[in-house]
Amino acid sequence: MGERAMLVLAIESSTSSAKAVLYDTVQGVVRSGQEVYSAGIGHDGQTNAQAVFETTMRVARGIAQGERVEAVALCGTWHGICACDSKMVPITPVYSWNFTRTANMCKQMRKNEELRKKLYHNTGCMPHNTYPRHAIQYMMSRGMDLTNKVFITQGGYNFYRLTGKFWESISTQSGTGVVNLFNHQYDKFTLEFLGIRREQLGRLVTYRNVCPLSENGAKLLGIRQGTPVVPAHPDGALNQIGNYASHPGIMTISIGTSGALRMATETPILPKGNELWCYCGAEGWISGAAISGACNCVNWFRDCLCSPAVLENGHRVSFQELERVEELRGDVPVFLPFLFGERCPGWCDSRRAGFYQVKASHGIREFYQSLQMGILYNLYQCYEVLCRENGRPRQIIVSGGISNSRRWLQMLADIFEEEILVANHPNASSMGAVALALYACGQLDDINEFRQDYDAAEKIEPNQYMFSYYMENYQRYLRMYYSDLN
Repeated sequence: MGERAMLVLAIESSTSSAKAVLYDTVQGVVRSGQEVYSAGIGHDGQTNAQAVFETTMRVARGIAQGERVEAVALCGTWHGICACDSKMVPITPVYSWNFTRTANMCKQMRKNEELRKKLYHNTGCMPHNTYPRHAIQYMMSRGMDLTNKVFITQGGYNFYRLTGKFWESISTQSGTGVVNLFNHQYDKFTLEFLGIRREQLGRLVTYRNVCPLSENGAKLLGIRQGTPVVPAHPDGALNQIGNYASHPGIMTISIGTSGALRMATETPILPKGNELWCYCGAEGWISGAAISGACNCVNWFRDCLCSPAVLENGHRVSFQELERVEELRGDVPVFLPFLFGERCPGWCDSRRAGFYQVKASHGIREFYQSLQMGILYNLYQCYEVLCRENGRPRQIIVSGGISNSRRWLQMLADIFEEEILVANHPNASSMGAVALALYACGQLDDINEFRQDYDAAEKIEPNQYMFSYYMENYQRYLRMYYSDLN
Protein backbone atom coordinates (compact mmCIF):
# COMPACT_ATOMS: atom_id res chain seq x y z
CA MET A 1 0.00 0.00 0.00
CA GLY A 2 1.26 3.51 -0.78
CA GLU A 3 2.58 5.91 1.89
CA ARG A 4 0.41 8.99 1.27
CA ALA A 5 -2.87 9.00 3.19
CA MET A 6 -5.83 8.88 0.84
CA LEU A 7 -9.59 8.78 1.22
CA VAL A 8 -11.83 6.39 -0.70
CA LEU A 9 -15.59 5.96 -0.62
CA ALA A 10 -17.51 2.68 -0.71
CA ILE A 11 -21.24 2.90 -1.49
CA GLU A 12 -23.59 -0.06 -1.09
CA SER A 13 -27.25 -0.70 -1.94
CA SER A 14 -28.06 -3.92 -0.11
CA THR A 15 -31.30 -5.89 0.06
CA SER A 16 -32.73 -3.86 2.92
CA SER A 17 -30.59 -0.75 3.44
CA ALA A 18 -28.19 1.78 1.97
CA LYS A 19 -24.65 1.96 3.38
CA ALA A 20 -21.51 4.00 2.87
CA VAL A 21 -17.97 3.89 4.27
CA LEU A 22 -15.31 6.60 4.11
CA TYR A 23 -11.91 4.94 4.44
CA ASP A 24 -8.53 6.55 5.14
CA THR A 25 -5.45 4.55 4.17
CA VAL A 26 -3.77 5.55 7.45
CA GLN A 27 -6.63 5.69 9.95
CA GLY A 28 -8.94 3.05 8.43
CA VAL A 29 -12.69 3.71 8.56
CA VAL A 30 -13.21 7.36 9.52
CA ARG A 31 -16.97 7.54 8.96
CA SER A 32 -19.78 5.23 7.98
CA GLY A 33 -23.51 5.55 7.52
CA GLN A 34 -26.54 3.34 7.01
CA GLU A 35 -30.24 3.90 6.36
CA VAL A 36 -32.86 1.18 6.26
CA TYR A 37 -35.16 1.53 3.27
CA SER A 38 -38.52 3.00 4.12
CA ALA A 39 -41.62 0.80 3.90
CA GLY A 40 -42.70 2.45 0.65
CA ILE A 41 -39.51 1.55 -1.23
CA GLY A 42 -40.20 -2.15 -1.57
CA HIS A 43 -42.29 -5.18 -0.78
CA ASP A 44 -42.75 -8.74 -1.99
CA GLY A 45 -39.23 -8.94 -3.41
CA GLN A 46 -39.69 -5.76 -5.45
CA THR A 47 -37.97 -2.41 -4.87
CA ASN A 48 -38.08 0.99 -6.53
CA ALA A 49 -34.74 1.51 -8.31
CA GLN A 50 -34.91 5.31 -8.21
CA ALA A 51 -35.90 5.41 -4.53
CA VAL A 52 -33.08 3.03 -3.59
CA PHE A 53 -30.64 5.17 -5.57
CA GLU A 54 -31.78 8.36 -3.86
CA THR A 55 -31.53 6.78 -0.41
CA THR A 56 -28.06 5.45 -1.18
CA MET A 57 -26.84 8.81 -2.45
CA ARG A 58 -28.21 10.55 0.63
CA VAL A 59 -26.26 8.22 2.92
CA ALA A 60 -23.07 8.54 0.84
CA ARG A 61 -23.28 12.33 0.62
CA GLY A 62 -23.75 12.50 4.38
CA ILE A 63 -20.30 11.04 5.02
CA ALA A 64 -18.35 12.21 1.96
CA GLN A 65 -19.51 15.73 1.12
CA GLY A 66 -16.60 18.14 0.82
CA GLU A 67 -13.95 15.47 1.37
CA ARG A 68 -11.01 14.88 -0.97
CA VAL A 69 -12.17 11.45 -2.10
CA GLU A 70 -9.70 9.79 -4.49
CA ALA A 71 -11.90 6.92 -5.71
CA VAL A 72 -15.42 5.53 -5.35
CA ALA A 73 -16.48 1.88 -5.55
CA LEU A 74 -20.03 0.56 -5.66
CA CYS A 75 -21.55 -2.53 -4.12
CA GLY A 76 -24.90 -4.06 -5.03
CA THR A 77 -26.68 -7.34 -4.54
CA TRP A 78 -26.04 -10.50 -6.52
CA HIS A 79 -29.66 -11.01 -7.55
CA GLY A 80 -31.87 -8.21 -8.84
CA ILE A 81 -32.94 -6.72 -12.16
CA CYS A 82 -35.38 -4.21 -13.63
CA ALA A 83 -36.44 -3.12 -17.11
CA CYS A 84 -35.77 0.40 -18.41
CA ASP A 85 -36.98 2.22 -21.49
CA SER A 86 -34.64 3.51 -24.19
CA LYS A 87 -33.86 6.59 -22.06
CA MET A 88 -32.75 4.39 -19.13
CA VAL A 89 -35.79 5.23 -17.03
CA PRO A 90 -36.94 2.23 -14.93
CA ILE A 91 -40.39 1.02 -15.94
CA THR A 92 -40.57 -1.99 -13.60
CA PRO A 93 -39.50 -2.59 -10.01
CA VAL A 94 -36.19 -4.27 -9.32
CA TYR A 95 -37.11 -7.93 -8.92
CA SER A 96 -34.86 -9.43 -6.24
CA TRP A 97 -33.91 -12.92 -5.01
CA ASN A 98 -36.98 -12.98 -2.74
CA PHE A 99 -39.46 -12.29 -5.54
CA THR A 100 -41.30 -15.61 -5.58
CA ARG A 101 -43.86 -15.28 -8.38
CA THR A 102 -41.57 -17.12 -10.79
CA ALA A 103 -41.48 -20.22 -8.54
CA ASN A 104 -44.02 -22.31 -10.48
CA MET A 105 -42.37 -21.42 -13.78
CA CYS A 106 -38.98 -22.48 -12.44
CA LYS A 107 -40.42 -25.68 -10.99
CA GLN A 108 -41.63 -26.68 -14.45
CA MET A 109 -38.26 -25.78 -15.97
CA ARG A 110 -36.44 -28.03 -13.50
CA LYS A 111 -38.54 -30.95 -14.70
CA ASN A 112 -36.98 -30.49 -18.15
CA GLU A 113 -33.72 -32.32 -17.51
CA GLU A 114 -31.97 -31.12 -20.66
CA LEU A 115 -32.87 -27.47 -20.03
CA ARG A 116 -31.96 -27.70 -16.34
CA LYS A 117 -28.55 -29.21 -17.08
CA LYS A 118 -27.79 -26.70 -19.82
CA LEU A 119 -28.64 -23.64 -17.75
CA TYR A 120 -26.85 -24.95 -14.65
CA HIS A 121 -23.71 -26.12 -16.46
CA ASN A 122 -23.39 -22.91 -18.50
CA THR A 123 -24.14 -20.37 -15.77
CA GLY A 124 -23.83 -22.12 -12.40
CA CYS A 125 -27.41 -21.04 -11.65
CA MET A 126 -30.27 -23.53 -11.32
CA PRO A 127 -33.73 -22.63 -12.62
CA HIS A 128 -35.03 -20.99 -9.43
CA ASN A 129 -36.86 -17.83 -8.46
CA THR A 130 -33.62 -16.53 -6.89
CA TYR A 131 -32.25 -15.65 -10.30
CA PRO A 132 -33.25 -12.42 -12.08
CA ARG A 133 -33.13 -14.03 -15.51
CA HIS A 134 -36.50 -15.56 -14.63
CA ALA A 135 -37.86 -12.11 -13.80
CA ILE A 136 -37.30 -11.32 -17.48
CA GLN A 137 -39.50 -14.31 -18.32
CA TYR A 138 -42.04 -12.99 -15.82
CA MET A 139 -42.11 -9.59 -17.53
CA MET A 140 -42.83 -11.28 -20.84
CA SER A 141 -45.54 -13.45 -19.29
CA ARG A 142 -47.24 -10.24 -18.11
CA GLY A 143 -47.48 -9.02 -21.70
CA MET A 144 -44.47 -6.70 -21.80
CA ASP A 145 -42.88 -6.21 -25.21
CA LEU A 146 -39.18 -6.73 -24.46
CA THR A 147 -37.91 -5.67 -27.90
CA ASN A 148 -36.72 -2.17 -27.03
CA LYS A 149 -36.15 -2.58 -23.31
CA VAL A 150 -32.86 -2.72 -21.47
CA PHE A 151 -32.29 -4.73 -18.31
CA ILE A 152 -30.20 -3.36 -15.49
CA THR A 153 -29.26 -4.34 -11.93
CA GLN A 154 -29.57 -1.90 -9.02
CA GLY A 155 -25.79 -1.61 -8.85
CA GLY A 156 -25.64 -1.05 -12.59
CA TYR A 157 -28.32 1.63 -12.32
CA ASN A 158 -26.41 3.39 -9.54
CA PHE A 159 -23.25 3.34 -11.68
CA TYR A 160 -25.15 4.68 -14.70
CA ARG A 161 -26.60 7.56 -12.70
CA LEU A 162 -23.15 8.50 -11.38
CA THR A 163 -21.17 8.15 -14.61
CA GLY A 164 -23.53 7.96 -17.59
CA LYS A 165 -22.13 4.54 -18.56
CA PHE A 166 -24.27 1.39 -18.83
CA TRP A 167 -21.69 -1.02 -17.41
CA GLU A 168 -22.21 -4.17 -15.38
CA SER A 169 -19.51 -6.18 -13.63
CA ILE A 170 -19.08 -9.75 -14.82
CA SER A 171 -19.50 -10.88 -11.22
CA THR A 172 -22.85 -9.13 -10.74
CA GLN A 173 -24.26 -10.49 -13.99
CA SER A 174 -23.01 -13.96 -13.13
CA GLY A 175 -25.40 -13.91 -10.17
CA THR A 176 -28.17 -12.76 -12.52
CA GLY A 177 -27.85 -16.11 -14.31
CA VAL A 178 -26.90 -14.80 -17.77
CA VAL A 179 -23.08 -15.13 -17.85
CA ASN A 180 -21.19 -18.18 -19.07
CA LEU A 181 -18.92 -19.44 -16.27
CA PHE A 182 -16.22 -20.55 -18.65
CA ASN A 183 -15.76 -17.60 -21.03
CA HIS A 184 -17.08 -14.77 -18.77
CA GLN A 185 -19.32 -13.46 -21.56
CA TYR A 186 -23.09 -13.35 -21.83
CA ASP A 187 -24.21 -16.93 -22.37
CA LYS A 188 -25.54 -17.37 -25.91
CA PHE A 189 -27.87 -20.25 -25.02
CA THR A 190 -29.41 -18.35 -22.09
CA LEU A 191 -30.01 -15.17 -24.08
CA GLU A 192 -31.65 -17.15 -26.87
CA PHE A 193 -33.79 -18.96 -24.31
CA LEU A 194 -34.90 -15.61 -22.85
CA GLY A 195 -35.43 -14.08 -26.28
CA ILE A 196 -33.23 -11.03 -25.67
CA ARG A 197 -30.10 -9.60 -27.30
CA ARG A 198 -26.81 -8.89 -25.53
CA GLU A 199 -27.22 -5.21 -26.50
CA GLN A 200 -30.13 -5.08 -24.03
CA LEU A 201 -27.72 -5.75 -21.18
CA GLY A 202 -24.84 -3.64 -19.91
CA ARG A 203 -21.28 -3.83 -21.16
CA LEU A 204 -19.43 -6.49 -19.14
CA VAL A 205 -16.46 -5.10 -17.20
CA THR A 206 -14.25 -5.84 -14.20
CA TYR A 207 -12.99 -3.68 -11.32
CA ARG A 208 -10.08 -2.66 -13.56
CA ASN A 209 -12.50 -0.71 -15.76
CA VAL A 210 -13.20 2.61 -14.05
CA CYS A 211 -15.12 5.65 -15.23
CA PRO A 212 -14.93 9.31 -14.11
CA LEU A 213 -17.67 10.68 -11.89
CA SER A 214 -19.98 12.86 -13.97
CA GLU A 215 -20.95 16.45 -13.16
CA ASN A 216 -24.35 15.19 -12.01
CA GLY A 217 -22.77 12.45 -9.91
CA ALA A 218 -20.40 14.95 -8.31
CA LYS A 219 -23.34 17.14 -7.27
CA LEU A 220 -25.16 14.15 -5.79
CA LEU A 221 -22.17 13.06 -3.68
CA GLY A 222 -20.67 16.46 -2.93
CA ILE A 223 -17.22 15.43 -4.15
CA ARG A 224 -15.13 16.47 -7.15
CA GLN A 225 -16.12 15.65 -10.72
CA GLY A 226 -13.82 13.20 -12.47
CA THR A 227 -13.19 11.02 -9.41
CA PRO A 228 -12.69 7.44 -10.66
CA VAL A 229 -15.70 5.18 -10.01
CA VAL A 230 -15.44 1.38 -9.94
CA PRO A 231 -18.50 -0.43 -11.39
CA ALA A 232 -20.79 -2.17 -8.91
CA HIS A 233 -19.75 -5.60 -7.72
CA PRO A 234 -22.02 -7.91 -5.74
CA ASP A 235 -22.07 -8.11 -1.96
CA GLY A 236 -21.20 -11.83 -1.90
CA ALA A 237 -18.06 -11.43 -4.02
CA LEU A 238 -16.95 -8.34 -2.08
CA ASN A 239 -17.55 -10.15 1.19
CA GLN A 240 -14.78 -12.56 0.18
CA ILE A 241 -12.37 -9.69 -0.42
CA GLY A 242 -13.37 -7.78 2.71
CA ASN A 243 -12.80 -10.93 4.78
CA TYR A 244 -9.44 -11.72 3.12
CA ALA A 245 -11.02 -14.91 1.82
CA SER A 246 -10.20 -14.69 -1.88
CA HIS A 247 -7.82 -17.63 -1.49
CA PRO A 248 -8.96 -21.28 -1.60
CA GLY A 249 -9.42 -22.91 1.78
CA ILE A 250 -11.10 -20.00 3.57
CA MET A 251 -14.87 -20.14 4.01
CA THR A 252 -17.06 -17.16 4.72
CA ILE A 253 -20.49 -17.53 6.26
CA SER A 254 -22.88 -14.59 6.09
CA ILE A 255 -26.04 -14.81 8.15
CA GLY A 256 -28.14 -11.71 7.69
CA THR A 257 -31.55 -11.39 6.04
CA SER A 258 -30.70 -14.64 4.28
CA GLY A 259 -27.65 -16.88 4.69
CA ALA A 260 -24.74 -17.97 2.52
CA LEU A 261 -21.53 -20.00 2.62
CA ARG A 262 -18.75 -19.32 0.11
CA MET A 263 -15.30 -20.54 -0.87
CA ALA A 264 -13.01 -19.17 -3.58
CA THR A 265 -12.05 -21.78 -6.18
CA GLU A 266 -9.58 -21.95 -9.04
CA THR A 267 -12.07 -23.63 -11.40
CA PRO A 268 -15.89 -23.71 -11.62
CA ILE A 269 -17.43 -26.26 -9.21
CA LEU A 270 -20.67 -27.86 -10.42
CA PRO A 271 -21.75 -30.89 -8.32
CA LYS A 272 -23.65 -33.66 -10.06
CA GLY A 273 -26.47 -33.23 -7.58
CA ASN A 274 -26.76 -29.49 -8.39
CA GLU A 275 -26.77 -28.65 -4.67
CA LEU A 276 -24.48 -25.61 -4.96
CA TRP A 277 -24.27 -22.49 -7.04
CA CYS A 278 -21.10 -21.23 -8.73
CA TYR A 279 -20.55 -17.61 -9.83
CA CYS A 280 -17.72 -15.52 -11.18
CA GLY A 281 -16.07 -13.55 -8.39
CA ALA A 282 -14.24 -10.25 -8.69
CA GLU A 283 -11.51 -12.63 -9.84
CA GLY A 284 -11.75 -16.37 -10.33
CA TRP A 285 -14.82 -18.25 -9.14
CA ILE A 286 -16.82 -18.65 -5.96
CA SER A 287 -18.42 -21.95 -5.00
CA GLY A 288 -21.24 -21.54 -2.56
CA ALA A 289 -24.68 -22.18 -1.24
CA ALA A 290 -27.44 -19.90 -0.04
CA ILE A 291 -30.53 -20.27 2.10
CA SER A 292 -33.55 -17.98 1.93
CA GLY A 293 -34.46 -18.15 5.62
CA ALA A 294 -32.13 -16.66 8.25
CA CYS A 295 -32.60 -13.43 10.21
CA ASN A 296 -35.81 -12.83 8.25
CA CYS A 297 -37.18 -15.92 10.05
CA VAL A 298 -36.04 -14.46 13.36
CA ASN A 299 -37.78 -11.18 12.51
CA TRP A 300 -40.95 -13.06 11.61
CA PHE A 301 -40.81 -14.91 14.93
CA ARG A 302 -40.27 -11.65 16.81
CA ASP A 303 -43.04 -9.76 15.03
CA CYS A 304 -45.64 -12.53 15.00
CA LEU A 305 -45.04 -14.39 18.24
CA CYS A 306 -43.04 -12.10 20.54
CA SER A 307 -44.41 -8.64 19.95
CA PRO A 308 -44.13 -6.93 22.32
CA ALA A 309 -43.97 -9.87 24.71
CA VAL A 310 -45.53 -13.24 25.32
CA LEU A 311 -47.03 -14.87 28.38
CA GLU A 312 -45.03 -17.62 30.07
CA ASN A 313 -46.27 -19.02 33.38
CA GLY A 314 -48.10 -15.79 34.01
CA HIS A 315 -45.03 -13.59 33.43
CA ARG A 316 -44.40 -11.43 30.38
CA VAL A 317 -41.23 -12.47 28.52
CA SER A 318 -39.56 -10.05 26.10
CA PHE A 319 -37.86 -11.11 22.90
CA GLN A 320 -34.49 -10.00 24.30
CA GLU A 321 -34.90 -12.34 27.27
CA LEU A 322 -35.05 -15.32 24.92
CA GLU A 323 -31.40 -14.68 24.10
CA ARG A 324 -30.47 -15.20 27.74
CA VAL A 325 -31.60 -18.81 27.95
CA GLU A 326 -28.83 -20.92 29.47
CA GLU A 327 -30.19 -24.47 29.09
CA LEU A 328 -29.90 -25.67 25.48
CA ARG A 329 -30.06 -29.43 25.95
CA GLY A 330 -33.80 -29.75 26.29
CA ASP A 331 -36.38 -31.33 24.03
CA VAL A 332 -37.42 -28.90 21.28
CA PRO A 333 -39.56 -29.04 18.13
CA VAL A 334 -38.02 -29.32 14.65
CA PHE A 335 -38.14 -26.17 12.51
CA LEU A 336 -37.83 -26.16 8.72
CA PRO A 337 -36.80 -22.57 7.86
CA PHE A 338 -38.52 -22.22 4.49
CA LEU A 339 -40.74 -19.19 5.05
CA PHE A 340 -39.39 -17.87 1.76
CA GLY A 341 -38.99 -21.19 -0.04
CA GLU A 342 -35.85 -23.29 -0.33
CA ARG A 343 -32.69 -22.43 -2.19
CA CYS A 344 -29.79 -24.79 -1.48
CA PRO A 345 -29.44 -27.70 -1.38
CA GLY A 346 -32.83 -28.75 -2.83
CA TRP A 347 -33.81 -25.65 -4.89
CA CYS A 348 -37.49 -26.17 -4.06
CA ASP A 349 -39.12 -22.75 -4.48
CA SER A 350 -42.48 -24.02 -3.24
CA ARG A 351 -41.28 -25.44 0.11
CA ARG A 352 -42.91 -24.00 3.19
CA ALA A 353 -41.72 -23.55 6.75
CA GLY A 354 -43.10 -25.27 9.79
CA PHE A 355 -42.58 -26.50 13.33
CA TYR A 356 -42.76 -30.30 13.61
CA GLN A 357 -42.95 -32.77 16.49
CA VAL A 358 -44.50 -30.14 18.74
CA LYS A 359 -45.51 -31.14 22.28
CA ALA A 360 -47.84 -29.47 24.75
CA SER A 361 -44.83 -28.87 26.99
CA HIS A 362 -43.08 -26.72 24.39
CA GLY A 363 -43.18 -23.01 25.13
CA ILE A 364 -41.91 -19.90 23.41
CA ARG A 365 -38.31 -20.56 24.47
CA GLU A 366 -38.28 -24.03 22.92
CA PHE A 367 -39.77 -22.67 19.70
CA TYR A 368 -37.11 -19.96 19.56
CA GLN A 369 -34.29 -22.42 20.12
CA SER A 370 -35.79 -24.70 17.47
CA LEU A 371 -35.94 -21.80 15.00
CA GLN A 372 -32.27 -20.91 15.52
CA MET A 373 -31.24 -24.56 15.17
CA GLY A 374 -33.34 -25.10 12.02
CA ILE A 375 -31.69 -22.17 10.22
CA LEU A 376 -28.23 -23.49 11.09
CA TYR A 377 -29.18 -27.04 10.09
CA ASN A 378 -30.15 -25.81 6.62
CA LEU A 379 -26.72 -24.15 6.42
CA TYR A 380 -25.06 -27.32 7.72
CA GLN A 381 -26.68 -29.34 4.91
CA CYS A 382 -24.94 -26.97 2.51
CA TYR A 383 -21.70 -27.06 4.48
CA GLU A 384 -21.48 -30.84 4.10
CA VAL A 385 -21.77 -30.53 0.32
CA LEU A 386 -19.24 -27.68 0.13
CA CYS A 387 -16.74 -29.74 2.12
CA ARG A 388 -17.35 -32.74 -0.12
CA GLU A 389 -16.65 -30.69 -3.25
CA ASN A 390 -13.96 -28.29 -2.01
CA GLY A 391 -12.44 -29.95 1.04
CA ARG A 392 -12.80 -28.78 4.64
CA PRO A 393 -11.91 -25.13 5.15
CA ARG A 394 -8.83 -24.24 7.16
CA GLN A 395 -10.62 -21.14 8.47
CA ILE A 396 -14.25 -20.02 8.80
CA ILE A 397 -15.10 -16.32 9.02
CA VAL A 398 -18.63 -15.32 10.06
CA SER A 399 -20.37 -11.99 9.56
CA GLY A 400 -23.87 -10.52 9.46
CA GLY A 401 -26.74 -10.16 11.88
CA ILE A 402 -25.82 -13.39 13.68
CA SER A 403 -22.91 -11.50 15.26
CA ASN A 404 -25.45 -9.71 17.48
CA SER A 405 -26.21 -13.00 19.23
CA ARG A 406 -23.39 -14.68 21.14
CA ARG A 407 -25.69 -17.62 21.86
CA TRP A 408 -26.37 -18.18 18.14
CA LEU A 409 -22.68 -17.86 17.25
CA GLN A 410 -21.82 -20.51 19.84
CA MET A 411 -24.54 -22.75 18.43
CA LEU A 412 -22.99 -22.36 14.96
CA ALA A 413 -19.52 -23.34 16.22
CA ASP A 414 -20.97 -26.33 18.08
CA ILE A 415 -22.99 -27.64 15.10
CA PHE A 416 -20.15 -27.21 12.61
CA GLU A 417 -17.67 -28.50 15.22
CA GLU A 418 -15.20 -25.87 14.07
CA GLU A 419 -13.57 -22.75 15.46
CA ILE A 420 -15.19 -19.69 13.91
CA LEU A 421 -13.74 -16.22 13.56
CA VAL A 422 -16.23 -13.38 13.94
CA ALA A 423 -15.49 -10.55 11.50
CA ASN A 424 -14.49 -7.48 13.52
CA HIS A 425 -15.74 -4.92 11.01
CA PRO A 426 -19.42 -4.09 10.58
CA ASN A 427 -19.81 -4.80 6.89
CA ALA A 428 -17.45 -7.07 4.96
CA SER A 429 -19.01 -6.32 1.55
CA SER A 430 -18.50 -2.56 1.94
CA MET A 431 -14.90 -3.22 2.99
CA GLY A 432 -14.47 -5.31 -0.15
CA ALA A 433 -15.62 -2.29 -2.14
CA VAL A 434 -13.02 -0.23 -0.26
CA ALA A 435 -10.35 -2.61 -1.61
CA LEU A 436 -11.56 -2.04 -5.18
CA ALA A 437 -11.45 1.73 -4.66
CA LEU A 438 -7.91 1.50 -3.26
CA TYR A 439 -6.88 -0.44 -6.35
CA ALA A 440 -8.49 2.18 -8.59
CA CYS A 441 -6.45 5.01 -7.07
CA GLY A 442 -3.19 3.05 -7.08
CA GLN A 443 -3.02 2.29 -3.37
CA LEU A 444 -3.19 -1.48 -3.90
CA ASP A 445 -1.31 -3.52 -6.50
CA ASP A 446 -3.53 -6.52 -5.79
CA ILE A 447 -7.02 -6.47 -4.28
CA ASN A 448 -6.13 -9.63 -2.36
CA GLU A 449 -3.52 -7.66 -0.39
CA PHE A 450 -6.28 -5.85 1.47
CA ARG A 451 -6.56 -7.32 4.93
CA GLN A 452 -8.31 -6.36 8.12
CA ASP A 453 -6.73 -6.99 11.52
CA TYR A 454 -8.09 -10.41 12.41
CA ASP A 455 -5.78 -10.75 15.41
CA ALA A 456 -8.33 -8.69 17.32
CA ALA A 457 -11.28 -10.68 16.00
CA GLU A 458 -13.26 -12.85 18.39
CA LYS A 459 -12.64 -16.58 18.13
CA ILE A 460 -15.38 -18.94 19.22
CA GLU A 461 -14.38 -22.50 19.99
CA PRO A 462 -16.87 -25.37 19.65
CA ASN A 463 -18.18 -27.00 22.80
CA GLN A 464 -17.48 -30.70 22.23
CA TYR A 465 -20.12 -31.70 24.78
CA MET A 466 -22.89 -30.10 22.71
CA PHE A 467 -22.02 -31.69 19.36
CA SER A 468 -23.80 -35.01 19.99
CA TYR A 469 -26.94 -33.17 21.16
CA TYR A 470 -27.03 -31.06 18.01
CA MET A 471 -26.32 -34.01 15.72
CA GLU A 472 -29.14 -36.01 17.29
CA ASN A 473 -31.48 -33.12 16.55
CA TYR A 474 -29.96 -32.73 13.08
CA GLN A 475 -31.05 -36.27 12.27
CA ARG A 476 -34.58 -35.35 13.37
CA TYR A 477 -34.37 -32.29 11.12
CA LEU A 478 -33.29 -34.41 8.14
CA ARG A 479 -36.15 -36.86 8.69
CA MET A 480 -38.63 -33.99 8.61
CA TYR A 481 -36.83 -32.41 5.64
CA TYR A 482 -37.05 -35.51 3.49
CA SER A 483 -40.53 -36.55 4.62
CA ASP A 484 -41.75 -33.05 3.71
CA LEU A 485 -40.69 -33.71 0.09
CA ASN A 486 -43.41 -36.33 -0.28
